[in-house]
Amino acid sequence: MKKSLIALALIGAFSGTAVAQSSVTLYGIVDIGVQMNTAGVNKGTTTPNYSQESVWGVNSGYQSGSRWGMRGSEALGGGWNAVFTLEGGYSPDTGTLGQGGRLFGRQAWAGVQSAGMGTFALGRFATPSSGTGSFDQWGFVDPFATGWGINSLGSTFIASNALREDNAVLWSSPTWAGFNFAAMYSFNIDGAEKSQSGNNIPAATLAAKWAWGPIAVAATYDLITKPDTAPATVDDQKMTQIGGTWDFKLAKLHAGYAIQRGISFIGQSGIPGGFVPTGVQAFDNDAYMIGATVPLMGGSLLGSYQYSNAKNVQGGTGAAAYAFEPDYSVWGIGYSYPFSRRTNMYVGYGQQSWDGAISLGGSKTDPVNQFNKKQFALGLRHLF
Repeated sequence: MKKSLIALALIGAFSGTAVAQSSVTLYGIVDIGVQMNTAGVNKGTTTPNYSQESVWGVNSGYQSGSRWGMRGSEALGGGWNAVFTLEGGYSPDTGTLGQGGRLFGRQAWAGVQSAGMGTFALGRFATPSSGTGSFDQWGFVDPFATGWGINSLGSTFIASNALREDNAVLWSSPTWAGFNFAAMYSFNIDGAEKSQSGNNIPAATLAAKWAWGPIAVAATYDLITKPDTAPATVDDQKMTQIGGTWDFKLAKLHAGYAIQRGISFIGQSGIPGGFVPTGVQAFDNDAYMIGATVPLMGGSLLGSYQYSNAKNVQGGTGAAAYAFEPDYSVWGIGYSYPFSRRTNMYVGYGQQSWDGAISLGGSKTDPVNQFNKKQFALGLRHLF
């Protein structure tokens, strides 16, 4: 009897140790508020019928995309841990899932991690260049942290528009003297791999960040390889981002520059309707951003200006070849005030103005080709 009691006590002790070395955490963000959105609308008649129309409503995810997730870790011994993250987006204004209805559309990965070797993982990731996700190297460059609606750097920097890829393997280094590095490769960026490798769209990402005192800088590179079905004239899509911040205490300055070539597989979010018109195969783009974060009355005042300059449009003939030129500027301002460590109020305003054309046919100066935007938001964000 005594031996049985001793055995049970030992089992309980070892079980307690195992539980202490393993953990799963539920976390998330609820971001909801009131928005006003004004945008140009093409009425679709044979005679250009363009107007600016506004709509007020309750919307989700202005400052940060609303999300919920689970992350876990278990000690494996020798300084190694098994780790995972499952994270999905949702809209509290409608109760629907984000990312096209995926349960864990924001990220879903598992791997191993150690203090000396970093993290090795497999799954669906937000790329290290995307401004979001567990392995982001870039978001700090944007005063709006790639959120705040059209104020986001993702309006002109394509990789910064929450770029996510399936079927990927990733390594993220530890931080060495303020420097860390990440590399990622996807066998097919969207959906299961196809039986013929040439029908997939593979991609690679490299990203590095270095922080020293008041200065932080980052550089990222994304290569999205064209499938065999792409037109012969279309090249692989290449996106380079360089940026950083300088904290003067009274204000933090932000700046970034993007070189984006062969835009065809991942579109530019500032273009209404999602992407390029029929007939355009690809185009190049350079973009830049300058901004600032200023502490003010217990909160933070944020502002930025961006410009997107398109060129080398492929596809179309004659006048049509020049009727698509997505050149536009975006400026925005916002204020965030924390009520507590996990809850804050925000107010923001942004405006996108076109000086290029965004549809085939007609003149660049035709009003039907000018889709300006204005956006105002007032809301609440809670982290749990």
